[in-house]
Amino acid sequence: MTEGAALVRSFASPPPQSRHWTFTAAATAVVTPALVWGIDRSYRSMDRCLRDRGLRISDPDLDMPEACAGSSVLLGTLALVAIAYLAATLITGLCVGVWEGRRRRGFGCRRWLVVAVVGLAAPWALVTYAAGYGIGRLFPPPAVSPVSTAWTDGIDAARRTLEFLSQGGQPGSVPAPGFFTDEPVYLDAQLHYARHYGSTVSYQQTSTVAFGSTAFVTGALLANAVGNASARSRAERLARPQWREHQLTRVMLTPTRTWCHSFGRWLSFDHAGVLEYHLDHHGVVLFFADTEPLRLTGPAAWVHAVFFAYFRFGASALNTVPFLMPLRAATSSAVSAAPSPQD
Repeated sequence: MTEGAALVRSFASPPPQSRHWTFTAAATAVVTPALVWGIDRSYRSMDRCLRDRGLRISDPDLDMPEACAGSSVLLGTLALVAIAYLAATLITGLCVGVWEGRRRRGFGCRRWLVVAVVGLAAPWALVTYAAGYGIGRLFPPPAVSPVSTAWTDGIDAARRTLEFLSQGGQPGSVPAPGFFTDEPVYLDAQLHYARHYGSTVSYQQTSTVAFGSTAFVTGALLANAVGNASARSRAERLARPQWREHQLTRVMLTPTRTWCHSFGRWLSFDHAGVLEYHLDHHGVVLFFADTEPLRLTGPAAWVHAVFFAYFRFGASALNTVPFLMPLRAATSSAVSAAPSPQD
C-alpha cells in the first residue's frame, strides 16, 4: 500500500473517540475511594458513639440514641449512594461493552492505562463491560447508512460526464463572474476542504498533594495520573500528521489548476504538480511534491476527478486512468442494468 492510499484509508476510517474511557477512569478513581472513605468514617463514628453508650451495632434490638442519629443518617445516605453508584456503573459498563463490541472497536479502545485504572477503581464495571463486549461481538455490525440523494446525483453526474467526454464530447465552461483567472472555469462547486500535515502541541503536567486516608490519597494520585496521561495522549494525538483546516469552501476547476477559497483567500493548486490522485466514495485526495496533500469531499468531487483526468491526460486516457476505475465500474453496472429494446 502506498503512502497516498494509506492516507485515504485513514481519512475514510478515523480512529474512534475514547474520551468516555478517560472520563470513566478519572471519575471512578475519585468516587470509589471517596465513597469507601466516607462510609468507613461514618461507620466508625457511629460505632464509637454507640460504644460510648454501652451499645453495639450488632445488638438485635438496637434503639439508636438521638446523639448518634446524625452518624446513622449519614451512613445510610452514603450506603444508598454507593448502591446507586454500583448499579449505574454496572449498567453503563454492560451497555458500553455491547455498543463497542458490536462496532468492532478494540477492547477499551486500546486505552490500556485507563482500562487498568477502571479495573482497580471499579472492577465490577470492567467485568460487566467485558461481558457486554463479548455479547456485542456476537451481533452483526451495524449496517452502513445509505448514500444520500446528493451523493447519488453527484456520482451520476460524474458518470454521465465521463461517458460524454469518452465519446468525443467537449466540456462546457460555467459562468464565473468576478473570478480573476483568464482561463475558462469548468467546475464551480461547494466542497469540504482539508489539508494533511503535522503540528507542534504543548501541554502542562499537573501535580497533586493530598492529605487524608490511604484510599483518598490513592484516589487523588490515580486521578492526577489519569489527567496527565490524558493531556499527554491528547497532545500527541493533536501533533501527529492528520487532516486539518476542515471547512466548506468554494472550489473552481480550470484546465490547469484547482482553486480553493480557504479562510478568505484563493489558493491555487497546479495540476501539473500532482504526483498522485486518489478517488474513493468520500471524495478525492491530491498529493504534491512541494506542499501538503489536499482533500476535497462532497458530491461534486467525482466530477472533479473526471475533469482533472480529461485536462491532465486527455480524452484518450479516460478509459485507462486508474483512479477513475470506480466510476468506470459504476458506468458499466448502469449499462448492464439498463433494459434491452426487446424487454
